[in-house]
Amino acid sequence: MQKVLVPVDFSEISAYGSSLAAKIAIYLNAEIHFLHVINLPSHILLNEDGSIFEDGDFDTSIPKEKLKIAQEKMPNWLATYAPLAKTQFLFGTVNDVVLKYAKQNNVDLIIMGTHAVSGAQELFNHTHGEYVAMHSNAPVITLKCDRSDMEVKSIVIASSFASEDIPHVEMALALQKALNAKLYLLRVNTPKDFMADGKVLNHMNAFVSNHQLQDVELAIYNDENIEDGIVHYVAKENIDIICIGSWQRTGLNKLINGCVSSDLVNHIYKPILTFKLKN
Repeated sequence: MQKVLVPVDFSEISAYGSSLAAKIAIYLNAEIHFLHVINLPSHILLNEDGSIFEDGDFDTSIPKEKLKIAQEKMPNWLATYAPLAKTQFLFGTVNDVVLKYAKQNNVDLIIMGTHAVSGAQELFNHTHGEYVAMHSNAPVITLKCDRSDMEVKSIVIASSFASEDIPHVEMALALQKALNAKLYLLRVNTPKDFMADGKVLNHMNAFVSNHQLQDVELAIYNDENIEDGIVHYVAKENIDIICIGSWQRTGLNKLINGCVSSDLVNHIYKPILTFKLKN
């Protein structure tokens, strides 16, 4: 574990991510990168080094002023959350810049605060947290409220456990080990997606053996749908962090087939760790 990326816009929402990152980075002995993105209109171009291209045709004073303000705010942000964190200021669109920075710098984990959305807003708009979680190759932790005083005592990995291994689950296991937390493996059975207990337990036990897990509890929970099952089980057991894989469905495919991880990112207030299941 080496690098934790935290997008920062100096709002209360981004403070949630910064405070949680500061706590997790200590346990994981990781380096924090605070990234501030200055939104750039599409008609303003960038040089290869990421600086604004000056051609005299467009007024570039506004993004430059925003950069100056952000640079003035960052020292206080560092002093509040992580004095030794690295900082970066980049022009572009938030989602694209965050994903590109994470890839180019081999980021191990992204932590960011996000807004809750529902209804028509959820169908037509995406929060930055949801978008990054659905597109990032690196695992992403999203949260919607202040968790600076949270003690992580329990972590749940929710999955179908239809195979013996889950790609990129290593981050969840690293957190469990670093935080000395109890781990729960959860399979939610629904009327449309049911698996006999014996078969589920065989898959779960294979997963436990494959990863040599300790302090783990296996759980099968019945509910009307997967999201409700996860929410109800988390409330019942007072789970601190939810971990779930994302198929990273987008657009029409997401609307037709659904995406449980995306729904959870939008709706639930517990910290959620999403990790990529497939390309």
